[in-house]
Amino acid sequence: MPLPRGQGPAPTPAFLSIIQHNCLGSWNVFLSLFESFKGTTTYPSIVLLQDPPVNKAHLPSFNGFKSFFPPVRKPRVAAYVLMSFVSNYTVLPRFKGVDDVRSLDISSSEPLFGTAFHSFRIINAYSTNTVANRVHSVSPEVLFPDLGFPLLVLGDLNIHNPLSDPLRHFSHREVSSSTPYFEKAAESGFALLNPPGEYTRFPLVGKARPSVIDLAFANSPLLALVKSWEATLPSTGSDHVPITITLAAPSPNQKPPRPRWVDTDWETLDPIIKGFKVPAAPPCPTPPQLDEWMSESLNRLVALLKEHTPVSRPSHHSKPWWTPHLSILRREYHKAARTARKHDTPHMREIAGTSKAGYFKAIKTPKNKHWSSFLLAATPQSLWTAKRFAYGRAQPRFPALPGAETPLQMNNVLLEHFFPPKEPFSTPPRLRPHRSATPLTTDEIAAALSQCSPTSAPGPDGIPYSTWKQVNKTNPSILLHILVPLVLLGYHPASLKGSNGVVLDKPGKPSYESPSSFRIIVLIRTISKILERIIAARLLAAARLKGLLHPNQCGSLPWLSTYDACLTLTNDVKTLQRPRLKVSSLFLDIKAGFDNVDNKTLARIRREGGIPPYLVSWVSSFLGERSCTLIFQGAPGTPAPVNVRAPQGSPISPLLFLLYVAPLHFGIPRGLMITYVDDFALTVASLSYRGNIRRLQDLFDRLE
Repeated sequence: MPLPRGQGPAPTPAFLSIIQHNCLGSWNVFLSLFESFKGTTTYPSIVLLQDPPVNKAHLPSFNGFKSFFPPVRKPRVAAYVLMSFVSNYTVLPRFKGVDDVRSLDISSSEPLFGTAFHSFRIINAYSTNTVANRVHSVSPEVLFPDLGFPLLVLGDLNIHNPLSDPLRHFSHREVSSSTPYFEKAAESGFALLNPPGEYTRFPLVGKARPSVIDLAFANSPLLALVKSWEATLPSTGSDHVPITITLAAPSPNQKPPRPRWVDTDWETLDPIIKGFKVPAAPPCPTPPQLDEWMSESLNRLVALLKEHTPVSRPSHHSKPWWTPHLSILRREYHKAARTARKHDTPHMREIAGTSKAGYFKAIKTPKNKHWSSFLLAATPQSLWTAKRFAYGRAQPRFPALPGAETPLQMNNVLLEHFFPPKEPFSTPPRLRPHRSATPLTTDEIAAALSQCSPTSAPGPDGIPYSTWKQVNKTNPSILLHILVPLVLLGYHPASLKGSNGVVLDKPGKPSYESPSSFRIIVLIRTISKILERIIAARLLAAARLKGLLHPNQCGSLPWLSTYDACLTLTNDVKTLQRPRLKVSSLFLDIKAGFDNVDNKTLARIRREGGIPPYLVSWVSSFLGERSCTLIFQGAPGTPAPVNVRAPQGSPISPLLFLLYVAPLHFGIPRGLMITYVDDFALTVASLSYRGNIRRLQDLFDRLE
């Protein structure tokens, strides 16, 4: 089967390629650097920049790379990591509190480089100094920590020393300012990777001579893994040359690429799906037996779907505004820059500078033309895309939790915050069919699928709703035979309880050193959410029939929206004001409402309310023994057992919460209680506001 257009094979690299470069704050230099990678056999895994271009606190992006930079208005250093590398290793950015330094911790559950180490660190620095104080912005102690695992230190250090440039004549100030760095490096076991005397900076203007200030050091655990240090990439327009450092491959193991579900070959797959048979579920099984049956049935079906679905491959498209003329100008500039570095005469420097100016000026015209065309063709749907292109995306904050030094420690701290320990719920030793269970129908499955958005983010298996819709359209019996035993037995299997928890920063927080500065979005497997929608529809019908929901409960219920809650509150307030009464309202929010739903209390409410036993049993099974894999930059990616009461992101969780808080509703003489999910509004009326305050305090105490 041919790969989708623009995709190419992604062989496992036999080495780790790292690029180091000073961009001089120029977007054109940045673009020239990344465009030059297209002339290489493989893209570098990591690109470390000093003085990157910045516009309104945003850095440029390049397709196929993920950027990391300090959370400051004008970052002095930045790192761009290949997306395929990010997906295979844990990459945790660290900010040392100095604007000119950023480190990357790269780790894996398996040993790296064929050694006993599971992690290594890269420190990227741009050390600047002023003539007035002659003090560098990055101290030797920050650059060269004494660590027991592989460490690479590199950057534009702006120091001159005979060890890096033996033929240069040095002033006393240059030697005295650079010596502490080389002494600290030697003391901590670091070795210089630069070949002595190989220049890294070639000024194109002025009388300054070439120098060696872009340095790289490796400590003793990493030194044996360094394959080469080279400055062979073409010039980018910066007076610093791009440097390539090659290390041994960290690990031969690569995660499998993700399927491109939008390109599934349904023409070939349809007749196979029509003939697919789901094996019969075991009668009266134990929970482990049903879990095993469910896993085997789903794995067979998913393997069949993946067999006819192409996988995503790393691809790096050219900028859409790039022209053949720009390629010619780039080659001419690279040739002039190489000649200037080789001969180093004023005439050659002038030619290289003129070529650079013409090349950069020629870039602006097609860029502006393409942007104008994009805006002219913009639609209401693409306006947000245009805004993102114009202003960029804000750099996400990464957890920097005190006491959590490793990715696993950070993962555990966040897990304990988002999922505090709760009493686990026990499952019955053997499952038996419920006589009260209404048989599941294909119409119910179709109705549930019709409510599912094709753009909804999938869970751990990555299968979108669109795939399940096509499967159900081709052979409705597949989902029916998979889900029927779960309804009859009142059980939710462990294979459907796994989820991904995406950790996002809360904007505007003064500090991100606490787990409370982050929130979590839980992504559940889509096939599980199909069943949850079916159970939610049945449970809602039964709850309304038995009167388990209060008439003043709004939100997450059909035909009762925010508008209804606001209209009801406004109407009652005006009604209470007619006899010249004073009206006051108290608005309350139940903190972490879904997380505090008690399973046993909820089960008692359902049983005493006359809910069919199979629904009571299924909900209890659904709420217990769940697992979650936290997703954040630097996360180890390991699933962990969690005790979740009503998981956020589930279609049935809002209804379960409404049933749980329904008993809290009560009548208020000359007043009103109305709720919207976990938001309560208590309204009272009397002859004075002071009297209202006393009544509201009493009502609040009653709720507590």
